[in-house]
Amino acid sequence: MALNLTVRVKAAINRDIITLDKDLSVKSAIKLMVHRNIGSVVITGERSRPIGIVTERDILKSIAYRRTKPETKVEEIMSEPLISVEANATLGEAAEMMIKKKIRRLLVTQNDKYIGIITQRDLQRLMTDTFRSLLIM
Repeated sequence: MALNLTVRVKAAINRDIITLDKDLSVKSAIKLMVHRNIGSVVITGERSRPIGIVTERDILKSIAYRRTKPETKVEEIMSEPLISVEANATLGEAAEMMIKKKIRRLLVTQNDKYIGIITQRDLQRLMTDTFRSLLIM
């Protein structure tokens, strides 16, 4: 799919939201992220409801500046609140939100439920596809 800023977010999302319970350790988050080759994990609370997100950057900052130990609970370093975008928003609106909020990931909601995630990398991939298709023309 090429990047069309009027395409709806729901057409470009990753529906596989990788989660980790808030009471698990930073080490668990690191292992999961390495194993799944991902840059973030959504943190869940009661009834598995998403409450925050831990990114590679969150982990690096917490270790470098707070001297966080591997056994620290992810709840202590997660970014909150979660920032989300509606599934019917356009890719342009999602990109604009990421720029304004200075974030790289947005959870995607539909009918007040989280249905996926869209990342800055997803948008970059779509841009690359667009440029390739223009070069072929």
